[in-house]
Amino acid sequence: MENTKTEEIIREFITVNLLVEQKDLLFSDHESLIDSGIIDSFGIMALLGFLEEKFAIKVDGADLLPENFDSIITISSMVGQIVNRQSEA
Repeated sequence: MENTKTEEIIREFITVNLLVEQKDLLFSDHESLIDSGIIDSFGIMALLGFLEEKFAIKVDGADLLPENFDSIITISSMVGQIVNRQSEA
C-alpha cells in the first residue's frame, strides 16, 4: 500500500469528520494531532472505526498507543504495519 495515498485518505477523514468547524485548518503530516487539539479520545475512536473499515484491518490493543495516533505519518505507518502483519498471518 502506498503511504502517500494512505496519508491522503487519513487527512481527508480527519478534515471532513473531525474538523467540522475548522475545515480550513492547515496542519502538516508530521504535526501532533493530539497536542494541537485536532484529535481527542472521541476522535481517535471515530478514526479507529474508519481505519478498520477502510483498510479491512483489525487494530489490536497493543496498537492502541497514543504515539500511533500522534500524526498522519504515525497513523499511516501503523496501518501499513497492521496490513503487512495481517497479510502474513
